Amino acid sequence: MKIIVSGQGYPEKRNIIVNKQHAYINFRYKNLWLYLNKIKQTFARSNKLFIFRPFGLLMPEDSQIIHLFNEVASTRKPWVSTFETELPRVLPVPGLPKFSNPELSKQLRLVAAPQCVAIVAMSEAARQIQLKLLAAFPDEAAAIVPKLHTLHPPQPVLYDGPRQQEDKVIFTFVGNEFYRKGGAEVVLAFSELADEGLIDADSVEVNLTGNLNHRYNFAHGNYQDDASFFQQIESLLSAHPFFKHTASRPNDEMIALFKRAHVGLLPSWQDTYGFSVLEMQACGCPVISTNVRALPEINPAEAGWTIACPLNDMFELSIRSAEEKSALRRLLVTQLKAYVVAIIADSASVASRSRCAVERILTHHHPVRFQEQLNAIYALADEVADRHASQA
Repeated sequence: MKIIVSGQGYPEKRNIIVNKQHAYINFRYKNLWLYLNKIKQTFARSNKLFIFRPFGLLMPEDSQIIHLFNEVASTRKPWVSTFETELPRVLPVPGLPKFSNPELSKQLRLVAAPQCVAIVAMSEAARQIQLKLLAAFPDEAAAIVPKLHTLHPPQPVLYDGPRQQEDKVIFTFVGNEFYRKGGAEVVLAFSELADEGLIDADSVEVNLTGNLNHRYNFAHGNYQDDASFFQQIESLLSAHPFFKHTASRPNDEMIALFKRAHVGLLPSWQDTYGFSVLEMQACGCPVISTNVRALPEINPAEAGWTIACPLNDMFELSIRSAEEKSALRRLLVTQLKAYVVAIIADSASVASRSRCAVERILTHHHPVRFQEQLNAIYALADEVADRHASQA
């Protein structure tokens, strides 16, 4: 099958370009809206639109379907879109209520049109968010809801070796956006445990991979941390010998680290999915994570540990004051400390979760099963074409 895609970045490789039996044709630079957006943003200072409109004369006649990520299509060709939050993706306009935005209504009509074969939520959280959006547009919802599917990304098992009981427990954190992913809270939690005499360099090793210069935390909104906080975190990293920090690692080194680590760490403030959790689980490394967005779906209690946080109706943390941010930070640090102490005291809990983590990857993210489910969605395009032909 020949499939048109609008890019070959990480999201496409994880969710779309997954089957060697298909031929994927990259139309990123053959998308009219790539150029229209540059004009709009440069001269009109208006929002980018996440629309795919191919140059028609360049479209291969033998291509069967278009598969997009976080975009809607304006085309007569059958198309599918995988999304991580909701579809269409329309950026907010200051002073204009979300549901009053005419661009949202316009793009919803593209999703409701028969050329849209299916929209694929990456998680149940995304599906629920999409249903909340559609509840405000009942006419479009009648056409769109039957097209709505949920399909978690594929993930092969990378290592199923058991976690052996050892004197030193190895913890691992990875997040290029160090502060948004909870790196600071990891540093605070382990530093406090050391100050309390509960851990030392003989009992734990804490590997942290992430860019300390990525300080903006999307979840904090108007209540960003100040320079003194970042200096505190960097000082603590230097003060304790059990911390081993690096700004980045090649993927093969990262996977090797996951294979020898006992516990992964992702006390994230904001995440639409959490691919690093899948990769750690696929290496038999269970994870401590927060409960934002898809994380509780992919990190259930039998396979890991969850830091329970209060969430808004988008399954995210909501920070409306500096005091609220401080209270949430204390909640993250306190629960993370409790889990670390419990894990050190009971290594058997790591071994059992390690086995369950690998089992859930096999059950819920098997690449072959994912390909079969995606092919079944693509087959809907033929059904739509046959139905239109019979009605002609």
